[in-house]
Amino acid sequence: MLSHIVKRGVARLQAASPEYIAKLQQDAELYENAGPGMEVNPQEALPVLITGLIVLLILASIRYTLGDVVASLAMIESSSPAIVEPKLPAYTDEEPLIPADSEAGADIESTGTNVKPITARLSTTMRHLRSVGGFRARWRGLGISMLYHFAHTVLASILSRTLGVSLLGGVLVSIVSSVLLARVHMLWTHTMIAYPTTKSFLHRMVPLKECKPLLLPSLVFAAAQQATFLLPLAVAVLLDLPSMPEHALHAAQHDEPAKLALLALRILAVPATAATLALAVLLPASITLTRIEAALLPADAQPIVPFDRAALVGSIDLAARGGATALFAAAWRSVDRAVRLRLVKLYAKMVFAQLLLAVLGLQIMAAEVYVIGGERLAIFFTSARAQLELMAIGAPQN
Repeated sequence: MLSHIVKRGVARLQAASPEYIAKLQQDAELYENAGPGMEVNPQEALPVLITGLIVLLILASIRYTLGDVVASLAMIESSSPAIVEPKLPAYTDEEPLIPADSEAGADIESTGTNVKPITARLSTTMRHLRSVGGFRARWRGLGISMLYHFAHTVLASILSRTLGVSLLGGVLVSIVSSVLLARVHMLWTHTMIAYPTTKSFLHRMVPLKECKPLLLPSLVFAAAQQATFLLPLAVAVLLDLPSMPEHALHAAQHDEPAKLALLALRILAVPATAATLALAVLLPASITLTRIEAALLPADAQPIVPFDRAALVGSIDLAARGGATALFAAAWRSVDRAVRLRLVKLYAKMVFAQLLLAVLGLQIMAAEVYVIGGERLAIFFTSARAQLELMAIGAPQN
C-alpha cells in the first residue's frame, strides 16, 4: 500500500503543470539568491533535528510499551476471583467469639472484595513490569518485534516481486506473509507476556507440529488489519471525497448550508467506518490471537499476569481434527466487555500521551528555530524541499 501511494505521488509530480515546475525552480533558487547574512550553517539545524529525533524515539517507545507490551498483558489477564473475607463480631472477654445460643456461623458475615486486574491501572502495570524485568522490561520483546516486522517486509516484498501482484494482490501477499510468520509472532508475544528465560532463540520457538491452532487466528487478524485500513479508503472513494474541497468551496460560495452539512456527514463516514471495524473486528481478532498464543506457551514458561489456560482450552483436544477451530471459537467468545473497555482506555491513554508529547516537542522545536533564525531556516528548508521535488519530477534545475 505504501509503495502504491509513493508511486502515485511521483506520477502526480511528473504530471505537474509548467507553472508549478516554474514555481519549484523559483523556490529552489531562494537560498542561493538570499544574499549575505542569510547563509545557514548545517550545524545550526542540528539542535532541531536532534530534538525531533528524540521526540520520535519517545513516541515510538510509548507506542511499543503501551500498544504492544501492556496491551498484550491486558488481553490475556484473567479477571481475579472475589476474595471472601469473614466479617466476625467484635470479641470481648465477657462473651465468646460465637454465641452459644446461635447456630454455628450464623453471626459470621462474608463480604466479597473484588480484586482488580493488574492491567486495570497503568501505574500498577508499570510497577509490575519493573518488578519482573527492571527498567528495561517496558521494552521486553523489542528485538523479536524488529525481527518479525523486518522479516514480514522482506517476505512480502519478495512475494510481490515474484508474483508481480497488483494493489489487491499486495494485500493478499501481506496476509499470507503474516500467516507464514505466525511462529515468530507467537515468540514475540511469549517474550512480552512470560517471565524471562535463559533459553536460546531457537529453543524458545514452539515446535511446528504444535502451531496448527495459530493458522486461523493469524489469518483472521491479518485480514482484519487490512480491512480496517482499506475499507475506510473504499468508503472515501465511493463518497468522492478526493473532490470534496471543490464541492465545499462551491457550497460555501453559494451559501448552501444543507450541502455543507451533507459533506460533513460524508467526511465523518470514513472515521466512523474505521472505528466500527476496529472495535467490532480488529480488537477481538487481536485479543483472540494473543490468547491462543498464550495458551500455547511451553510448559516451563509462565505468564507474568494471571492467565487461566484451562478455562480457555477446557476439554478441547488441539491435536484432534477441528480442535484448532474449536479453540478459535472459544477464544473469540471469551472476549468480554470488560477487557474491551480496558483496552480502549489503554489505547486512549496512549494516543493522549503521544499527542501531548508531540505538541510539546513541536513547541520546543519552534523555540529552537526562533532562536537560531526562523527566516533563514524557512528559506533553507523551502529551497531544499523544492530541489527534492524537482529531482522526483526529473525536471532540470537552473
